[in-house]
Amino acid sequence: DDPDKSPAGHTQDAMEALGQNRDAWAVETVLYYLHRLVAVGTRSKSASATYRFLAYFSSVTLSRLECLLGDYRASIAALDVIYDPEAELVAVGEDMKSPEELVNGVFPARLSLTYHAGVSYLMLRRYKDSASILGGICLFMQRGFKTGQLRKIPGSEQFNKLFDRMIALLAILSHICPISVVDDIIASIVRDKHANNLSKIEAGEEGYEDLFIFACPKFVNPAVPDYSQALKPGCPAVPYGQDAYKLQVQHFMNEMSAHTSLRKMRSYMSLYTSIEVKQLASFNDMNVEEFQSWLTCFKHKMRQLERGTVVASTDSASKGVVKGTKSNQDKAGTAMDIHYNVTGNVVHVDEAEKTRQFETFFMKQIQNNDDILRQLENIKIEH
Repeated sequence: DDPDKSPAGHTQDAMEALGQNRDAWAVETVLYYLHRLVAVGTRSKSASATYRFLAYFSSVTLSRLECLLGDYRASIAALDVIYDPEAELVAVGEDMKSPEELVNGVFPARLSLTYHAGVSYLMLRRYKDSASILGGICLFMQRGFKTGQLRKIPGSEQFNKLFDRMIALLAILSHICPISVVDDIIASIVRDKHANNLSKIEAGEEGYEDLFIFACPKFVNPAVPDYSQALKPGCPAVPYGQDAYKLQVQHFMNEMSAHTSLRKMRSYMSLYTSIEVKQLASFNDMNVEEFQSWLTCFKHKMRQLERGTVVASTDSASKGVVKGTKSNQDKAGTAMDIHYNVTGNVVHVDEAEKTRQFETFFMKQIQNNDDILRQLENIKIEH
């Protein structure tokens, strides 16, 4: 393209209109209206059903916007009105539903909420929460793709793209979160789709960046652009917001840079019940002083908040719905699958107790039987 060429007529008109009305797409204006919609529908018990509907779905949009701006704590906090256990039920036709059930009933809203919450949890180093929420909806979508249920929903052409993005995020989480919280079916899909990147990570090469660039949302710059500069001939055609996007990728990669060493450290510690710090440091190609700081770093990196949950119904569990609580009820936990402490010059390692969950197996088989029976009932037999 000719760099001195002026923008097309309709583009120039749009730029001029935006330049004259700089508040049209200003982030603070959008945030103000979203916060107002949430407040009007939730602060008053006498609010009409329409205002309450607007409030809950506005909170989903608000959470998405905060995620795109890089304010991940605000993104999670925006969902508190949906997970509020004291929130009044909403009339939907003849049924009464909680705000969480209301949002989950509109699949595009539920998908947006889950994806951006999963990204926010990942960037906040809450790996177990991120894997749990993304793994649950990916399992539900996998079943929906098989039965064709999701194809009937408007906008279904975008579902495959978001599904692939979430699988890529789960590929990252499968390597940085030692404790597996993802269903075996989804774990198999992760391995099949991203075997090449995962093998690169195992070999110590960089594979996280490619996965994150593919999976992350398109982060936005909160500042209003200078539209007058974009109208000048020869203006560089750099997409606005690339600085914000590159900053988040860099922030993620800075965090991941430590995980290669941590994975190597964990793999050696899992082989021993006790080992001298000097010997373990030599395995990791470090001196003792440097390695001691890494022992502390590993525990710090794996210590994280975990979202509180309440018991969901069997029907909700089969649909991949995880019932949550407000963010102020989060509890501190760890994503480590081994426990260790240093006494003198010796590292003592104790593998975390593994609980065998038989109910998961039986629930899967019951679900499989239900799917088979449903398929048999749909078969038309001509006599």
